[in-house]
Amino acid sequence: MDDFRKIIYGVLVGFVLMVAVWISFLTFSGCGSVLNNCNAAAPKVDRTPIPTLVPATPPAVIHFIRQPTPTPSPSITAEAGTEVGTGSTIPRPSNPGGPGPALNLVGNAEAGKEIFAANCAICHGAEGKGGYPNLGSSKGSIPTLNPIDPLLKDPDQRTFFANLDLFVEHGSTPQGANPTFSMLPWGDKGMLKAQQIADVIAYIISLNK
Repeated sequence: MDDFRKIIYGVLVGFVLMVAVWISFLTFSGCGSVLNNCNAAAPKVDRTPIPTLVPATPPAVIHFIRQPTPTPSPSITAEAGTEVGTGSTIPRPSNPGGPGPALNLVGNAEAGKEIFAANCAICHGAEGKGGYPNLGSSKGSIPTLNPIDPLLKDPDQRTFFANLDLFVEHGSTPQGANPTFSMLPWGDKGMLKAQQIADVIAYIISLNK
């Protein structure tokens, strides 16, 4: 029994000595012979370097400014159209173009009467009083020229002349789905000379004094 105890005590003492020797070995290998400042024995901390950040540029400030609503400029529409924004309604031909050379001539109403009877009365009637049917047009009839649309008239003779000249020079298609008759471009097609146009307009004006 005493021998067994000796064996147990011997194993325990040997184990304690081995632990002490192992601790001493670790301490000496980490710190050497200096025990006051043993930095090597402290656990190492791996520090991750903080990356240098590129200064960010803030996005440009967007200012939302309400754009002013543009005011519609005066524009000329088709035959029964209007000059928008002027406060007046003046018929204009559907075909584009400005005043013709007849505007700078002096018309002869007597000569214009014959030209009108030969070329214009077939649609507008004798002395411009026709107003014959024009199926498919908005108005349903060919405009009369005696009396003429009061919106075409003007106290200034030159303005009155110019209003009529646009129709005779360039012609016009009446508003509507499928008008049967349209105003011919007498000036653009060379069917009437400038002096003849001036004479016809002078005659129409004489019918609407």
